[in-house]
Amino acid sequence: MEAAALPRPPDVTPELRRFLDAHFRSQADLSAAADIETEIRGRCAELEASVSDLSVRLAAAAAAYSSSRNAAGASLSNVRDCLAALKASTSGPGFTEEVEVGSEKLMYQQLPSLAKEVARVEMVRDYAETTLKLDSFVGDVEDAISSSVTGKLKSRTENSLKTYHVPIGYLKTIEDILTSVTRTRPQWTRLISAVDHRVDRSLAVLRPQAIVDHRALLASLGWPPSLSGTNFSSINSGKPSEIVNPLFSMKGDLKSKYSESFLSLCSLQELQKSRKARQLQGHIVNSQLRQPLWVIEELVNPIAASAQHHFSKWVEKPEFVFALAYKIIRDFVDSMDEILQPLVDKADLVGYSCREEWISGMVIALSTYLAKEIFPKHIGLLQEISSSDASSKPSEARVSWLNLIDLMISFDKQTQVLISSSGLLLSVKDDDNWQRISVLSVFCDRPDWLEIWAEIERQDTHDKLRLSMENEKNWNTRIQGTVLEYGSDDYKSPAVTSAIQKGLSLLIDRARPIPNTALRAEFIKISTSPIISEFLGWMLQRCQEAEGLTALADDNALLKVSQSINAARYLESTLIEWCDDVFFLEMENVGRGECIFQVEINQLKDFRVQWTDKMSTVILRDFDARSRDYLKNKRQWQEKSEGLALSRAFVECLDYMQGRIAKLEDGLNILDFVTVWRTVASGVDQLLFNGIFTGGTKFSNGGVERLHGDLSILFATFSAWCLRPEGFFPRLSEGLKLLNVDEKQLRDGMFTDANRLREYGIRRLTVAEVERIIKGRIYGS
Repeated sequence: MEAAALPRPPDVTPELRRFLDAHFRSQADLSAAADIETEIRGRCAELEASVSDLSVRLAAAAAAYSSSRNAAGASLSNVRDCLAALKASTSGPGFTEEVEVGSEKLMYQQLPSLAKEVARVEMVRDYAETTLKLDSFVGDVEDAISSSVTGKLKSRTENSLKTYHVPIGYLKTIEDILTSVTRTRPQWTRLISAVDHRVDRSLAVLRPQAIVDHRALLASLGWPPSLSGTNFSSINSGKPSEIVNPLFSMKGDLKSKYSESFLSLCSLQELQKSRKARQLQGHIVNSQLRQPLWVIEELVNPIAASAQHHFSKWVEKPEFVFALAYKIIRDFVDSMDEILQPLVDKADLVGYSCREEWISGMVIALSTYLAKEIFPKHIGLLQEISSSDASSKPSEARVSWLNLIDLMISFDKQTQVLISSSGLLLSVKDDDNWQRISVLSVFCDRPDWLEIWAEIERQDTHDKLRLSMENEKNWNTRIQGTVLEYGSDDYKSPAVTSAIQKGLSLLIDRARPIPNTALRAEFIKISTSPIISEFLGWMLQRCQEAEGLTALADDNALLKVSQSINAARYLESTLIEWCDDVFFLEMENVGRGECIFQVEINQLKDFRVQWTDKMSTVILRDFDARSRDYLKNKRQWQEKSEGLALSRAFVECLDYMQGRIAKLEDGLNILDFVTVWRTVASGVDQLLFNGIFTGGTKFSNGGVERLHGDLSILFATFSAWCLRPEGFFPRLSEGLKLLNVDEKQLRDGMFTDANRLREYGIRRLTVAEVERIIKGRIYGS
């Protein structure tokens, strides 16, 4: 018998070649050829038996479908006959007049139940037809998948990739039917569940096989390309890439096969997305339907694995890791737009950009490598150094960490430029999308690493700012050009505040690239709050030292306190302005609904209020001490004035007070200065009113004239800071007004009626106080 001709080497498929290589590694293995042939024939016999069994089941299902359809048709035919007979009986001549009332009621009572029965039969018919239709399509899917697998084992089908379009087409038809059933017959849950179960089993075979074939096709294309000899010096230059792109070299039949395989995987993914959307309908899905593009994953995974071989050699030089990762992304990104994106559009896979998916896949691969290899080494180094006594090594470890963060931030900026340069409008403010294109997403899975980073940034900034806070020159030099919300004056804030602001601003800028709103807020809180608290502690210490030395009675002490108040005011206004920015408003939505710096703003405000009150109290205390003799002299209000009606002691008190307030005006910002002088004015008003008008003081015409002269000087003193100073001394002004009332008006009782006091401008004094002042008035002849 003549031996069968052997196939030509070019006709041997890759699957057959791998099978032969696995079983015939040496010449000695040829003796087992008969056993292997027996095993193959046995497996083929089993598959043929399975196909025969499936044919029998298909014939039985067709027979059952035909029988059920005939039975349903017969039932509907009987119903139609009954309805026709009913219609004929009700339309006979003279029926409407001759029928009995009882039979008419009986007929109309039966109509609803008959209609329900017809509807039930119709629903049963629909259920049976839908079930048989779905069973037929699911059977076609299972047969197509079985025949595909059988064909791969029995023969070397050159167009095996095209066979996936047949089961995928059946699966899409099944999904359309299930979607319609879900919308119109939601109560058929068992039918939907049964079909989903069988479809899941089919997909469990179809998708892995399609992916295996796609990977084999990629290997035949030469993917992944070799990364050896990559020249990093050309990364930022205009030199051509040294990495060969196999996607651009595809031609002829190979390109057609890749396109078919690509479209098959895209169709499968679109099908799975539709099934997920149907199964999760009515639930909060968020981003559960969003999956990476499978065909891009198959490109990313092998080249990322190849790149990790190079990454492992550069653990100590992470800049090379980022350089190679960016070069791979950049060199292949054009092929995503020119070759693959048209295929995705042809597959009707909505919402996917190959450029974005390629960049996202490589970024995720790099992030995974950083989380597994790079960061653990840095964490271990920090922990090792923290337990040692070395003083220089902690600084080196922090510098190494910060250098790594700088590389990550720079890499993110480069990749985002690649995305935006194509005109894609990626919603980077969406945390889920942002994390896909940022290597800083490693901190989203490890918040403890974020805390370490924030603490290192805080320590580094603190070391720089501490020198500024310790330098007395920075407290005495003012910032120029920091204008208030209104007025022409500025904050008069010391230069150290500018350094603090810049330090905080740099920390905030470091947090901006973090692709998670809650983590950004956490980073800012950890890194900035201790610095603000320490700065507040410095200001408090300076104020307490000034108070302890001179009890704020010295001008230099007041100036020192003023500097701290100015710094607090400037920093407080800066934080409030930041909180109005969109960047911080987004963090309010995920937090407690308040500004992230609200605690610090309240602390700065409390500090200002506390020390402005103390300065006002000091001035009032000194004024009280200096005016004590003036207030004790009750006889002066009954003496007749000769010459200028003024009290010399009172003028000296006012001169002292004016000097202290003028010093504050030079050193204190205008907002807090207004608070101080108004507080002083209110205190002086209360102090002088109690000292002059209480204790049964008698006022003659000369005394009233003297008091009028003294208060005129008081009002003139405060006229430097307001237009109507008497309005800030309401009790003294109203008391003087009562003393100037005509005697005739007092006899008429015009100022003894509580209801009429407001008509005469007396609003701050009580009736008892008005009566006491009026009783002390002595009218001369």
